[in-house]
Amino acid sequence: MSPRRTWRPLLAAAVAAALSLVGGGATPATAAAPQPVYAPPGGVADPGVVQHDGNFFVFATGSRAPAYRGDTASGPWVDLGAVLRTLPGWAASGAVWAPDAVRTPAGWVLYYSAPAKDLDGQRCIGVARSTAIGGPYDPVGDTPLVCPGSAHGADDAVPGRPVSAAGVIDPAPFQDAEGRRFLLYKTQQTPSSIRMLRVDDAGTGWLGNPSGELVRSDGIIENPQLRQRGSTFVLFASRYGYDNCSYATVYLTSTDKWDFHGKAQSSLLTTAGTGICGPGGADVVPALVDDEQRIFLHGWVCGGTAPCRQQPDGSLPADARRALYAAVFRWDGATPRVGAFL
Repeated sequence: MSPRRTWRPLLAAAVAAALSLVGGGATPATAAAPQPVYAPPGGVADPGVVQHDGNFFVFATGSRAPAYRGDTASGPWVDLGAVLRTLPGWAASGAVWAPDAVRTPAGWVLYYSAPAKDLDGQRCIGVARSTAIGGPYDPVGDTPLVCPGSAHGADDAVPGRPVSAAGVIDPAPFQDAEGRRFLLYKTQQTPSSIRMLRVDDAGTGWLGNPSGELVRSDGIIENPQLRQRGSTFVLFASRYGYDNCSYATVYLTSTDKWDFHGKAQSSLLTTAGTGICGPGGADVVPALVDDEQRIFLHGWVCGGTAPCRQQPDGSLPADARRALYAAVFRWDGATPRVGAFL
């Protein structure tokens, strides 16, 4: 069991570190900044995190959904390899983005997005199932769960999507206080949107209802995660370009889980506030310590494990990769608070 972490807000020193990350040269920043808890050579991007049986499991972007297991939030971490054993017939390749898993009466269910055949590189969302959290997972059925225009026989046609030819990515499960299950996801291209679909108790099929749009942005909004705090719903999302230090984590609140349109957007994790280059893809899970939680996210590192610095043209150095960070997290009513990084 991990030791109890003393709560404290993000250190002011991180601000100084962050100032060196934007608009500088191609070398890593040297000011104090949080260290990643895991930074393998291939990187860890878009972490979907589950705490189960005294371990943390991270599902990440990569070939057939790579996964990792940590004894504590700060590690040590073990590479479990690709957990999606086979590909569905509709998938053009195994280049999976942003998988996430949840336990349901059907077992362990993995949601993932993959490029679909005959869709010009756009993606659909599929479902796979396993008897163990670490897999292997096998596709459920021969059709995707979500695909624009019901391509490949998908249940959800993504009605009213901002860009008709755009695919769907970033699936994230949610269960409300009444036990009803849902799946959130993002529509690709801009304008972009976050949508939600009601699914069955098994989490593997829909209930015949179309998905609904929760929020739309003229720019980029993605990586949704939804949490319920009493009568308030809190939507976490990533904003701006993922491939530089502008990437950030924000949150919106609403008393209607189906409608975040027009709600104020508040910053939760930014480069300026953390010292991490592009802190995004956040997920919140229970800690191994009672009454505590952890927030996991990714950020860009260069030259080892130091936060990347943007080059003069705004791009990142060639050796940039995303690494896994973790921090203490708590709720102040329905307001999320991030404390010390691990």
